[in-house]
Order: sequence, then C-alpha cells, then structure tokens
Amino acid sequence: MKTFKKILIVIIILAAVIAIGGMYVLNLPQFGKTPSGKYLESLKSSPQHNGSIFKNYGEVSLDMKAGQVWKMLKPYWNKPKDATPQKPIEIRDLDPTVIDSDDSSAHLTWFGHSAFLLEMEGKVILLDPMFGPAAAPFEFQVQRFEQKLPLEVEAFPQIDYVIYSHDHYDHLDYPTILKLKDRVGHFYVPLGLKSHLLHWGVEDSKITELDWWDELEIDGITLTCTPAQHFSGRGVTDRSKTLWASWVLKGKQNSIYFSGDSGYFGEFKKIGEKYGPFDIALMECGQYNELWHAIHMMPEETAQAGIDVQAKAIMPIHWGMFDLSLHSWTEPVERVSVAAAKLNLPLVTPVIGERFDIQNLLVSNQWWN
Repeated sequence: MKTFKKILIVIIILAAVIAIGGMYVLNLPQFGKTPSGKYLESLKSSPQHNGSIFKNYGEVSLDMKAGQVWKMLKPYWNKPKDATPQKPIEIRDLDPTVIDSDDSSAHLTWFGHSAFLLEMEGKVILLDPMFGPAAAPFEFQVQRFEQKLPLEVEAFPQIDYVIYSHDHYDHLDYPTILKLKDRVGHFYVPLGLKSHLLHWGVEDSKITELDWWDELEIDGITLTCTPAQHFSGRGVTDRSKTLWASWVLKGKQNSIYFSGDSGYFGEFKKIGEKYGPFDIALMECGQYNELWHAIHMMPEETAQAGIDVQAKAIMPIHWGMFDLSLHSWTEPVERVSVAAAKLNLPLVTPVIGERFDIQNLLVSNQWWN
C-alpha cells in the first residue's frame, strides 16, 4: 500500500510539473494573445462569428477521426527526400534603392512562400511578411529552406502598410514583427489579429481590423478584405478565435488579388464578379493534401480559382520555402504549370527576390530545376 501511495504521489507531481511547464510554454510571447474581454465581445458582432469562434461559409469540417489522424501522421515518418531542396535554391538580392519608385507601375518582389513586397501608388506594402527562421513557435521547427533573404529586414526603407491574411506561423511571424513594428506606418488585418499585435508592442493607433467585404480607401488604393476558406490559431486552444481572409488591392491603374490560405470555394467567383478583372492573382498553391483538402487548394484548383477571380495571370504562392506537407517541394509549381496551360491562363513564376512590373509580366521559367 505504501508503495502504491509513493507511485501515486510521483504521478501527481509529474502531472503537476507537466501542467505548469505547459502553461509556461503557452504563455511565451510567440504564441500571441487570444482576444478576450470587451474586445472579444465586439468581435462577436461579426456575421462570421458564431459566439464562440469564427466560421467558414458552408459546412467545412476541420475535425479528423482517429483513423484519419493516423493516416496523416504515418507518412511523416518516411517523407520523400525531395520534400526539401537537395541543393541551395536561387535567392536574388534586392537593391533597396529601387524600392518606392513613385510611378504608375506596381511592382512585386516575392520573398518565398506567401511573403511579398509590393510597390503601388508610391507606397511600400508588405503582404504576409514572414522573414523569420522557422514557421513554428521555436527555431528548431520547420526551418526555412534558405535563411538568406533577398533584402534583410534592417535594410528595408520605411514600410507604409503591412497586410496579413491570418495568424498561422508561416504568415504572421513574431520575430519579424519585433523587427518591423517601429518602421511600419500601419497594419491592416482580419478581425482578432490586433490582439497578437498589441501583445507584441504594436501601437493600437497603427492597427486597423477588417471583416469580410469591408472596404476602405488608403492613399489612392482601395483595400478590400475578402473571404477565404481556412482557419486560424497559434496554440492548443485558440483554433479559429481570429478571422482569416484574402485581400483585394486596387490602384488607379493596377489591381491585385492576394488569396492568403484557402481551400477552393464558390466565393472566388463572387470576388471576381465584384472586383475583377485583376492584373495578377497571387494564388495559394502548396502544402496541400487530400486529408486537409477543404483548407488548402490542389494545384489544379489554384488555376481554376485564377479563372474564377478573373485574373489576367496568376502566380502560385505558398510554396518554395517551407516543408509543411507530404509532397515534393517542386510538385505544386509543376502541377499548376500544367493546369494553367490547359486553361490558357498565363503563369508567373519569378525567382525569389526577382522584382517585376505587374503590367509587364515575366516570362515563366523553370528556375526550380
């Protein structure tokens, strides 16, 4: 009996240590902060909020049965070698002196995955600037294929606006915010993301939140927060506590659609009908799998979504920098190249760091080979 009590005490102590350790870890700053109090109550007025969490349009299940979880996890133990590049990939250096050319053109520079530098209407804008070492809470997890950036954050000129699609680690990055926050004029985010930014020291006056279909004019640019089919969350208990979105940016002569992360859904056509045509659509293409098909498009759907939003050309994004799925690192761009050709849809595939004019699109090349 005494031995049993001793074992029980040890188990209780271990459980307490694990619980306390877990609470400590989840309170580290990189996990962000979930909306609470009066702020949370204000979010509940959104048509996208059901009183507990934000929801997608239609019936989109994010829950997996036990068998599906095992089916998802099993292949991770034996991932293909080509899930990551076997040699360094090309990263072009971006000359900071060419940024913010005040002309009628709009220029884009891809930083890999879904991160972009956009020059539009004389403004310098960052889209989902993920410049940190890893797409995860800790640096040893999900590291970048290349730590080199086309331009180091410290060398950026003043950033007028930063736009985020949602709060997942491969899009909203804590180390990047720490480096950028005092050099950014304003942040535009979906509902709820303000909670993270405030927690990380961004001034309240520099943050504007938008709901789906909200629209505003900023310095000659019409910015619209549009729907996406995805989810959010940075910890264990905060799934879908903040909103996710895609974005429309329209200038006097240029128009861009930025998909963020999304499964294929009917709202793409509605976005095209209301805001199209677009000079270019930056369309999610990568980190997909049939098991999470509802929240990440297959490459063939990426091409069709480009048609739906009435894009003159598409650029596949959400690939080329992180290994977050089970396909080879080049499969997304290879499959979407075939699909876009069948639809006679021009495809833009710049090298990371290659700056281009969206009115004078690059001829696609297979740099990944």
